[in-house]
This record gives sequence, C-alpha cells and structure tokens, in this order.
Amino acid sequence: MYNGKEIDAEAVLDSGAEGVYCNTSFIKKYGLPTYDIEPPVYPRNIDGTLNKQGAIRHAAILRMGIGA
Repeated sequence: MYNGKEIDAEAVLDSGAEGVYCNTSFIKKYGLPTYDIEPPVYPRNIDGTLNKQGAIRHAAILRMGIGA
C-alpha cells in the first residue's frame, strides 16, 4: 500500500539472494519514493560477473504481503 493505494503485483522471491531487489521500472511506474545508499551495491550474476544494470544506488522501503 502506498499513499492509501494497494499495488497488486507479482514477484519472484529468491531465498538464496544476498538482498531483496526491485526493478527500477516498478519503482518508476508507481512513483515510489527512494533514498540514496552509500556505498552503492554492485550486484553480481550467478557466474560472478557484474550485472549489466550496474550499481544499485537507491533503496525503497516496501511492505509486502502474500496473498492467494
């Protein structure tokens, strides 16, 4: 829920991930507020290479619920 509006979305959860990441297009689509993070996070792919999307420099606080 953001600004009194519930956002219905599908997500894939990865219990082995080192963090929880959200696609920037989702953040932009719903106009969700973000804040800067320092130092930036440099995500790596499963093969150890840097992800082509580059560094993560912003974060958002989201409350999620799981529905059926």
